[in-house]
Amino acid sequence: MIIQSIAQITSISRPKYLIILDIVIDNFLYYVKTKREILEVFIIRSVLLSTYIIASRIFRLYFNVESKLHKEVLNLKPDRYLIVANHRSAVDPYLILATLPFNSFKSLLPIRFFTANIYLKRWWQRFFLMSFGSFRAYSVESKVSGVKGGLYLSDMGQSLLIFPEGKRNRYNSKVEPKIGAAYLAQRRDFMILPVSIDYVNKKTKVTWGKPFRINDRLRTKDLNQLTRIIFNRVLKLSDQR
Repeated sequence: MIIQSIAQITSISRPKYLIILDIVIDNFLYYVKTKREILEVFIIRSVLLSTYIIASRIFRLYFNVESKLHKEVLNLKPDRYLIVANHRSAVDPYLILATLPFNSFKSLLPIRFFTANIYLKRWWQRFFLMSFGSFRAYSVESKVSGVKGGLYLSDMGQSLLIFPEGKRNRYNSKVEPKIGAAYLAQRRDFMILPVSIDYVNKKTKVTWGKPFRINDRLRTKDLNQLTRIIFNRVLKLSDQR
């Protein structure tokens, strides 16, 4: 970056000191951004890992969690992961992750959660939720947000968790899923982890289905059609109970 910029000094008709100043500022901002991202990942990884170690058993007991995991989920290896789940309650992400074996959970870290922008409006909301891996589900200029932000985070080696229903569907109403998961799956080779969570008879039932990828044939389909294909994997898990 610096070498290319120095070459520009002799080829651009601007005062050399201004070009050098631009180079210094650009490199400084790049350095700050890189260090900030490293620190952010460290914080999220540490918070999620600590929460899992300290609170996962408490969550499972308090919410009376019954879990069923496909055998391929029992020992996940590092990969590009996209967790797709239905949405019933604010605690869904933590209950879902609390059912994973430690090694599988660790392989997913750091995990980033698509979170409705309204829950990240105030500074204290951002401070708390972002430390747990939340980021804005809808695009905001100059912020890592929306599906493009999700792709960026995935390219940085971070797992994603998305709720295609787009909001809490407390009563299991029929909701047209949003296309975010399909958009992501069309543009990157994700290993998709379908998960179903339901609150029935004072029990919380979490089911992890078989991990799958979107092949080249499916990737060419219409986004709405691909969305239904992906989310149907989640809905079928509820039907299997």
